[in-house]
Amino acid sequence: MHPLLRLKTYYLIFFFYRIILLVSSIIAIILFYARAPFSSVMGFKLLMLGLIFIILQETKYRQELTFYQNFGISKTMLFLISFIFDVITTLIIYLTFFLFDS
Repeated sequence: MHPLLRLKTYYLIFFFYRIILLVSSIIAIILFYARAPFSSVMGFKLLMLGLIFIILQETKYRQELTFYQNFGISKTMLFLISFIFDVITTLIIYLTFFLFDS
């Protein structure tokens, strides 16, 4: 079965994303409070996720990426689906923030 069709894949990717979740949410709240446009926030988060990818490639955390590859999750899939989780989380924060801001 293809790794994208297994629920375990999404659980493992969310396990990876939970490390980023708190920092990402705080950054989104701060930027939305400063009235930054949604596209700017998403661009900043994409840049942040790219830096995390580079840090994981170049440091001792490379073994953590090997853990996910052993389950059939490529680095590209891991970061792409993590970004999709980040977009969903940021969208929820965006809608919540501007719903209660008005």
